[in-house]
Amino acid sequence: MAVNQNQKKKEQNVKIVEYLRKVGIEALNNYKYRWGIDIFEKYRRHYVFNDNQLHNLGMLYDHLAMFYKYKRPRKDEVRKYLQKAKSIYQSILERNPKSHLALYGIGRVWNIGGNHKKGLPYLKKAYRLMQKLPRKERGTMAIGVWYAQAGNQKRAEYWYKKEHKDLNNFGTTINLFLFYKRTGKHDKALRYLLKAERLLKKEYEHKSKWSEYLSKELKEFRKIR
Repeated sequence: MAVNQNQKKKEQNVKIVEYLRKVGIEALNNYKYRWGIDIFEKYRRHYVFNDNQLHNLGMLYDHLAMFYKYKRPRKDEVRKYLQKAKSIYQSILERNPKSHLALYGIGRVWNIGGNHKKGLPYLKKAYRLMQKLPRKERGTMAIGVWYAQAGNQKRAEYWYKKEHKDLNNFGTTINLFLFYKRTGKHDKALRYLLKAERLLKKEYEHKSKWSEYLSKELKEFRKIR
């Protein structure tokens, strides 16, 4: 009889869980995707991963795919890493068919691959499932980003505003600010400037490449004004 691979793996202790949490944050915030993947995969060979950890690993793979799509174009690398991300998200769905994290991940894979028509239904289903969670467990899905990339600015604004109304957190605030800044609606962007600046300092106590990028966007807008 075949033995389930997870049966051969050990449970993680608190230190490992916390270490991997910090690695995930560091990797995503500083664009160190391959570094993060190597560490996650090393631990995944020996320890059982929960859904959140698998989702974080999938995010590292799909962010690496985006790097090879936009920063250093290589179609073969994009396909390879998107497939790895999709495989991880599907493994979550096999044990939890209603995982909003996995559905969100698969939607991201389709969208990064350029198929917004297939990706958006996954994101919306994930959003509906997430609405059933306690407010503190919900996160920003940025569905507006994918509508904007699909060229539908009206629906993009609708979803940016909808998520902001539901969550009213840093992610939804900065997303609305950036959307209005990039579409030239500066009067609307101004409404979110001060709040975005205040929440940025609170959200990122330590500097990262991502926080520096956001800070630069805010400072550039102040010069425009």
